[in-house]
Amino acid sequence: MVMIKMYLLLVLYFQCVPSSATKFPTKCWLSRRTVGTCIKLLDCPAAITGKSFRSCYTVRGELYVCCKKILWGDMRPRRITGDCGMPRYEIYNGLQTEYREFPYMAALGWDSTFKAGTYDYKCGGVLIMNSYIVTAAHCAVLNGLPPSVVLVGGTNLNDSRNKPIKVTQVIRHPLYKSRNLYHDIALLKLEKCPVANPLCIWTLYALDSVNITAVGYGHTFFAGAHSERLLKTHLSVIPNRICVRHYRGDTSLPKGIADTQLCAKDFVRQSDTCQGDSGGPLILRSTSPQGDEIDFLVGITSYGGGCGFGKPAVYTRVSQYIDWIESIIF
Repeated sequence: MVMIKMYLLLVLYFQCVPSSATKFPTKCWLSRRTVGTCIKLLDCPAAITGKSFRSCYTVRGELYVCCKKILWGDMRPRRITGDCGMPRYEIYNGLQTEYREFPYMAALGWDSTFKAGTYDYKCGGVLIMNSYIVTAAHCAVLNGLPPSVVLVGGTNLNDSRNKPIKVTQVIRHPLYKSRNLYHDIALLKLEKCPVANPLCIWTLYALDSVNITAVGYGHTFFAGAHSERLLKTHLSVIPNRICVRHYRGDTSLPKGIADTQLCAKDFVRQSDTCQGDSGGPLILRSTSPQGDEIDFLVGITSYGGGCGFGKPAVYTRVSQYIDWIESIIF
C-alpha cells in the first residue's frame, strides 16, 4: 500500500513539473492582422529598433516578442526612392574599403587657409538623388562658413581623378538648433550631378537587420589626424530605451534620445565613428524578395561620447525625414 502511494505521488509530481520540452506557440498576430513569429527580443531587429513591440511570453526570464522579420512588404515606393534601386512590384579602429566600394559617399570640403585652390575635408555626406547630398546640420556651417565643395565617389581624398563639385545651396532642417543635437540633418545642392549612383533611403522606422555599416574619412583615433582613405566599421543597433542611459544629463540631448535618432555600437572590435565622420552614412545592406542585395541609408552620423570609449554613437534616423527631404528636392 505504501509503495502504491509513493508511486501516485511521483506521478503527480512529474505531472506538475513543466517539461523542458514544452512547446510554446510560435504563431502570433501583429497589427493589421499580420502574422508574426514569437522569438527572443534580441533576435527581432524590428522590435529592438521600433517604437513599440508586442510581447508573447517569458521563458526563464527571457522575453519573447511577436516579430515580423521580413519588412519588405511594408515598404512603399516614394518619390525619393523611385530611381535609386528600389524594387518595383572614418572611423576609429576602422577597416579599409575597396576602391569605390561606396560610390555614393561624399566628403565636404572647405577652402584651405594655407593653399589657394585646395580644400580641407572636415565632414561626410551621402548622395541621395541627382545633385543632392544629405549630411548633418552641424556640418552645414563650420566656423561660420558653409562647405565650398563636395567630393563624391568614396575614393581617396588625394585621388586626382576625382574632381570636387561646388556647393550651390545649403538647407538645414528648420527645427535644428545648434545648442542641441535634435533634427541634425541638412541637404546640400551641387552645381552639377556627380557620376555616381545615389544611395537608397530606408523609408521604414524599423530595420530588418541590426548589422549596419558606418563609413567616413574621420580621425582614426581620438584627437588624431583624419584618414585620407575611406574607412568603414560594422556596428549593431542599440535600442533607444537602452541608449538613453548613456546620455543622461547630457546638455546636448536635454530630452534624451528621440524617435528621430538611433544609436549603434561595435561590441566586438570597439570601433566607432569619430571626429570628421559627422554627416557620413549609416548603411543597411538588405536582401530583397528577389534576392538582390541593396544598400540603404538609415542614419547620418551625428554625435558620440568619444571614439571607442564605450558609449554608443548617436545617428539621425533618416526615415523620419522623408517628407522634409521630398519637399526640398521636388
